[in-house]
Amino acid sequence: MKEITIDKAWRGAERCKNCAIRHLVLFSDLSHQDFDRIHQPIDDLEYEPGTRLYHQGEELRYVYTVRSGLIKLVQHLPNGTQRIVRLLRQGDLAGLEGLGGQVADHDAVTLDHASVCRIPVPVIRDLQRETPNLHDSLMRRWQKALSGADNWITRLSTGNARQRVARLLLLLDEASTDDSFFLPTREDMGAMLGITTESASKVTADFRRRGWLKPLGGHRAWIDARALQEEVD
Repeated sequence: MKEITIDKAWRGAERCKNCAIRHLVLFSDLSHQDFDRIHQPIDDLEYEPGTRLYHQGEELRYVYTVRSGLIKLVQHLPNGTQRIVRLLRQGDLAGLEGLGGQVADHDAVTLDHASVCRIPVPVIRDLQRETPNLHDSLMRRWQKALSGADNWITRLSTGNARQRVARLLLLLDEASTDDSFFLPTREDMGAMLGITTESASKVTADFRRRGWLKPLGGHRAWIDARALQEEVD
């Protein structure tokens, strides 16, 4: 596991008020007075690819808001294999189960370079008691997490290997903020889609030959979204 690199760390909540993605994040509905109730550090952190935020079964002391990049949630199965059960993108939360006193359901691992806000669980619990707006926001995010899990199963765990890979590439393209997106390894693709690494390699190689997938270097890629959508349909 790579060491965490912290480019910026800050104390208090002043930057939360002016966050560029505040409309997407947990504190979007808080007033200026609500921010004054935050008395523990909220850290703005940057992680290298492959950094583990927490382990499955670990007691969760923080909730993480994704500011940029992708985080994979990895579940370890009794037979020793692992499955990527969801990808978190900008505005999503990791570690929500910690608010209910539960241990982590999954490993949370950065898929590419990622920046997050690390919020202590006691901060959220205190605000939840004192601020109805935060309680409502948490309920919406619980529902979003459940819907996201259902959508993941529906979109990425059904159909043949070609359809699954096409859907994953379309999802990654949708999540990107520019014309390219982060392209996972074939091993990660297999773990996300419930197919073998060999199958993922064969399908992506065929998509490349057809001009539907174009690697750009630095783990970035471009797709012909229309062609892949026709493959899915």
